[in-house]
Amino acid sequence: MKRHLKWGIKLNKEKYTESLEKNHEDLKMVLRYYPINPKSVKLLSTRSGRSKWLIKTENGDFYLRQEFMNPRRMVFIAGAHWHLQKKGLPIAKLIPTKNGGLCLSGGDHVYVLYEASESDPVLYYDKNQITKTMAFAGAFHQASKGYIPVDGSKKRTRTGKWHKLYRWKLQELEDNKKLAEDDPEDEFSKLFLSHVDQMIARGRASLKELDASNIENWTNETIESGMFCQQDFTMARMILKDDQVFMKDLHSVTIDLPARDLRILLNKVMKKLAVWDQDLACRMLSAYDRVYPLSKEYYQVLWTDLKFPHMFCAMAHKYFLGQKESWGDEKYLMNFRNVIAVEESKQAFLDHFDENVRVIKGAET
Repeated sequence: MKRHLKWGIKLNKEKYTESLEKNHEDLKMVLRYYPINPKSVKLLSTRSGRSKWLIKTENGDFYLRQEFMNPRRMVFIAGAHWHLQKKGLPIAKLIPTKNGGLCLSGGDHVYVLYEASESDPVLYYDKNQITKTMAFAGAFHQASKGYIPVDGSKKRTRTGKWHKLYRWKLQELEDNKKLAEDDPEDEFSKLFLSHVDQMIARGRASLKELDASNIENWTNETIESGMFCQQDFTMARMILKDDQVFMKDLHSVTIDLPARDLRILLNKVMKKLAVWDQDLACRMLSAYDRVYPLSKEYYQVLWTDLKFPHMFCAMAHKYFLGQKESWGDEKYLMNFRNVIAVEESKQAFLDHFDENVRVIKGAET
């Protein structure tokens, strides 16, 4: 199938980071603003508009991260990092500039410096580590309360926008359905068409449930408390330090309900298993609830968000826009079959809300 591509300003970013890789003089100027004395600078990675360097000093190692984004947006993210750090959350220490700035603007890009922390990764297939990660998520949400962004920072918020997001994704499914029908011999399109009506129906049911849920109360509570969520909660940013989960970096935050992080993390774990494990899902949520208890009404909001076919929508979005340039047709099909298996096996978990909430509230893990 012929797919539509979006290039943005990727080429400019690549040219800029290539120049930095060849010449660290620009970085030395950046590092003069920080209270460290670099002994060596090593480029570790550069992709998707983000570069990362290892800075070695006599007083330890640091990471310098460069991102192409509005500096005011980074002020919001770095401020959230600093807030969590002051609250005692196990997170890499952010290093302010000599004049107390939490990040450094380079015009269309921005820098942040933080202590380098490396240890054993947190594994998606280790149930003990998974439950520790969910407990960390509860601590993250608890610690986020009371955050007051500085004037001039650019916050990102999804609160109050769930209805709009659901409608947009449902419309995209309808549009992708037309694209698939125009290419009936394409294997991905065949698979998509065999499940899309079921997923649209589930999405519409979720949208209807939002109107009857307590999402407005939770939204107001979230805004009033000043809390935020990570936006894309992933174990790739976690390590085990002294047998406890530790966040080695924080790339983004958004003002939204904690349910967003829970839904994303649950879906990520179950995709790794290729099936929805009901017992593991309850165990994960029980670990979270012991740290940050949610009411039954708020769990209903989470159930509604889990019912919405986010994973199915995301995979179709990737395919029909050709976002994964390195993926061949077989890889698309393999990942899509996995997503469908998880979405369908999730239904038994969704159908037993009262029973599962009782387990979450009282089960031992």
